[in-house]
Amino acid sequence: MTPAPYDSQPFPRAPHTGGPIAVPVDDSSAFQRLGFSVLLVFLFLVFSRIFDVKFGGLHITGISYRAVLVILVLSGGFLTALKTNIGKALLGFTICFGLSVPFSLWKGGSQEIFQGWATFSFVAFLAVAGLVNNYKQWSKLFKTVTSALLVFTIIANVFGTSETGRLFLEQGKFGNPNEMAQALLLGLPLWGAMMIMSKSLPGKVFAAGVMVLILMTTFRTGSRGAMIGFVAMLLLVFLRAPVMGKMKLILAAVLFVGAVATTMPGRLIARYKTTVNEDDPGDGEMDEAMASSAASSTQSRKQLLKHSLIFTIQHPLFGVGPGMFVVADDSYVKTLGARHGNWLGTHNSYTQVSSELGIPALLFFVTAVGMALAGSYRVYKRTRGDPRLEDMGNAALGLHYCLVIYAVTILFEHIAYTIMLPVFGGMVAALVRTAELEIQRIQSVPLPVSMSPVMFRAYLGKGPGHGPAVQPEVSGSQTA
Repeated sequence: MTPAPYDSQPFPRAPHTGGPIAVPVDDSSAFQRLGFSVLLVFLFLVFSRIFDVKFGGLHITGISYRAVLVILVLSGGFLTALKTNIGKALLGFTICFGLSVPFSLWKGGSQEIFQGWATFSFVAFLAVAGLVNNYKQWSKLFKTVTSALLVFTIIANVFGTSETGRLFLEQGKFGNPNEMAQALLLGLPLWGAMMIMSKSLPGKVFAAGVMVLILMTTFRTGSRGAMIGFVAMLLLVFLRAPVMGKMKLILAAVLFVGAVATTMPGRLIARYKTTVNEDDPGDGEMDEAMASSAASSTQSRKQLLKHSLIFTIQHPLFGVGPGMFVVADDSYVKTLGARHGNWLGTHNSYTQVSSELGIPALLFFVTAVGMALAGSYRVYKRTRGDPRLEDMGNAALGLHYCLVIYAVTILFEHIAYTIMLPVFGGMVAALVRTAELEIQRIQSVPLPVSMSPVMFRAYLGKGPGHGPAVQPEVSGSQTA
């Protein structure tokens, strides 16, 4: 990830009046601020997973969710969320989700899954996209989710088990190492943004240390899909980086690979090698159980992908029903002469949606992912060149790379109905809505035309929105 470069050309070249820089105006009500505060608590608990390992019986996460829901309805924030483009796409997806239930192979089971999406995941999107009133609040939201993912990383290391050779949590949501790896990896670009935005060396060192911890923990899960997601994000960062940035990335990659090679168990490294060569036995480093699991996983994924595409063609409008791929697969393989199916999901979120909900739902799902990717990167491009907006641009870029990881990792796991897309899509929707007003506020007063490096640093140190602006230093060849 590279910070937004300073470029003096984009600014309006108007005389500076010497008046105060525009200050942010908080037009939120006390009720709205209460709702936003409860939302922060809810998201921190959801992403940190504290109550998965301790004091789960207190049901605090559920209580905070219900409080968020009540405030969301009473404040009308859900209407704000539904007006966004991502909100419209997820609403379309939710409608298709509901319409698929009557056509399900087992209506009762599908109805339960739909209710889980509509009353939790979709509500989470409405809350995130609708209860954020301004960019200052969005920044707090960004830091809350980022901090929660650090806590989750620590919990994974302290309470996780590797009895099967792969790291996972025995209790709660992340008993699946692949899903756990995705959640961990989503914290990487967020902490990358925090590292760039930090104004002190200790802050940068701390953020860099967190990134290393997240990566090492992620790779301990043995998730090949997460590894591919990480490589895809790294490649995109590399292609966008300037020459010096590319050199730094190459050096960092070499150091990390060296650290992994010397600290990670050989059987996990051997498992990752099968991503490139599935016939690689790993020189006997994997035990028999892990080697068998890796080989069967690869073969079953190919078969499940083929079957999910068949069901998509056979049921193009409404699919076989939410959560009913395993039932359809069992019936299908029996017609081919097998005794029973594997009772495994599609291991691909895109074909999970297409085979279970139909092609219209898939189009809405992909549209929501695409809009989230484009919206976050659009905010980053909008801020490039203005040093006053550098932090906003880097936060937007970090969120963008989060969604890159999400879009890639869901190719390898059937987790389309989880809270991940609603929350991160909601963050993008709220960012797009609040960033434009913040950008207009900050750029309403142009930067001085000519400024020495010392004055420029003083200007940044003063900070937009905190009193009188720094007066320009007029050189002999320029006038303000």
